[in-house]
Amino acid sequence: MIVLAIVAVFGAAWLHRRLVRAPTQPLSAHGLTLAYATTWLPPEPMPEPAPRLLHGDAPRRPATAELPYRVQLTSSVDSTARLEILVDELPPWSNLVTSLELDRRTRWGELYATVGSEVRSIAGHDWLRTSFRYAHAQAKGDEPRLATGVEYATVDREHLYVITLHGSARALAAIERVTASSLRVASRSGMPLLPHTRLLGRQARPPAVTQAFRGAVMVVVADLDDHGRLRARGGGSGAVVGSDGSILTSFHVIHDRDGRLHELFVVGRYRGGDRPPELVCAGRPDRAKLERDLDLALIKCDLDLDGRAWTPAADGPWPSLRGGGGGEPQPGSRVWVLGYPDVGGGGLTLSQGLVEGYTAEDGGLGRDYLKTDASITHGNSGGPVVDDDGRLVGIATAFRVRVDVRGDALEVSRPGLVRPLAAAARLLAWAQASWVPCAGCSDASFEPTDVEAAAEGVHISTNILNAGNDAPIEGASLMVLRPGVVASEVDLNRLGEAVIASGRSGADGQVHLRQMVPVPGTYGVIVIAPGFRPLVGDSALVLAADTPPFFDPWGQIRIEAE
Repeated sequence: MIVLAIVAVFGAAWLHRRLVRAPTQPLSAHGLTLAYATTWLPPEPMPEPAPRLLHGDAPRRPATAELPYRVQLTSSVDSTARLEILVDELPPWSNLVTSLELDRRTRWGELYATVGSEVRSIAGHDWLRTSFRYAHAQAKGDEPRLATGVEYATVDREHLYVITLHGSARALAAIERVTASSLRVASRSGMPLLPHTRLLGRQARPPAVTQAFRGAVMVVVADLDDHGRLRARGGGSGAVVGSDGSILTSFHVIHDRDGRLHELFVVGRYRGGDRPPELVCAGRPDRAKLERDLDLALIKCDLDLDGRAWTPAADGPWPSLRGGGGGEPQPGSRVWVLGYPDVGGGGLTLSQGLVEGYTAEDGGLGRDYLKTDASITHGNSGGPVVDDDGRLVGIATAFRVRVDVRGDALEVSRPGLVRPLAAAARLLAWAQASWVPCAGCSDASFEPTDVEAAAEGVHISTNILNAGNDAPIEGASLMVLRPGVVASEVDLNRLGEAVIASGRSGADGQVHLRQMVPVPGTYGVIVIAPGFRPLVGDSALVLAADTPPFFDPWGQIRIEAE
């Protein structure tokens, strides 16, 4: 009797839920079908959210275009409940997880946070379910409130489908019971939602290599599309080479196949295990330092994810990778390639291999590239390659980039190559000099331009040596600043405005300034050489009225290696 009573109670409860549950009705659009309660209002077209990071008058497709299909449904009984539906063309980048994360971040702003993400199978098709927090205001002028949303997303051969649920915890649970279980798409074939990644936890490695993980970042590139939306176009990896947030990557990561620089890059930082990187900041590729012929670039964020001015130092010092100390890798030595996958959207990947030797740009004899049998894919491009001691030895590349006579960048597929760290010497010198991103300042040289030469003065010359072994340093830039210019405040992107005389050292370490320095006077001095710490000094040069016309004020200048 007791058992029968329990069965009767549960049966009555089940029947009651069936009777009071609101009936549903279907929605079908572009291969997507789902169900929603009849208590909801009919679908209404929803405007495109304005991007926070980039704004522009992008050309737009005719209003009659079928895609993107974006509608919103609201509940007639719960003002907090809302259902958004988006059907669009297949994303231009195969990393669906990060593409969607960028969409949410640029829509909801700095108060957005991912709560959790998992792949769920619904009727035999995989959907990516992501729960997130965000701030919103129901009406203009209202005080923003924190809320929770749940997003279901998937792709097939032609389309992207995104269904987003909004409301209280109780409302979300009710919507998921009805709508999530009813999700169907016409085709079950599409890009994988799970990353193709080598699990870090299953691979034995030296502790120093593990320490290097935090110096590897994801670099996502994005452009405004013809609807004015910011969309991820691709991505690669990068190596943090300065505590100020300077990142060394491959030049081809930040330009498209036509050689045009992308409009924006977004940096994702390592956050452990096989988790996707955390998108933290953004910048413009046209403000980077570029070495096109070497397929290298130095980038640094200068925007937060709301599009406001920002510096990486706002998050404290970035863990940076250091090179040197172990010399160049030799054939047979082991290296580790760190980077982020181009498919899926998982965490950091790691592959090991042996150095096979060196090769030239044309594949002949030379030391332009380091050859390795480690796996290097497109997503690894720009990522750090380290040795067993965690020292940075080069930058991975899945392509070799050649620049033609017109200056256009051409990609030539030659996977498995590493650009040795020595090739990035000038960019690393910029990283050490605490540079500031600047539009139109992509030149990586330290040669001041348009320096107005003094009509009279003293010819300065000296010798620049390595403080560690007194060896002469070739290619060091010696600059004398105009009177009153504070050396530590000089914008290195605009040296011509601050420098009164400059010169570059030869193979013997000797440098002769090209312009005369007026006397008498007191001047600041800057010495910069690739691979060495910048030397900056105020009042470092004092010239009297009777200074000889040819003068060596210091005899020798010694600078320290990094």
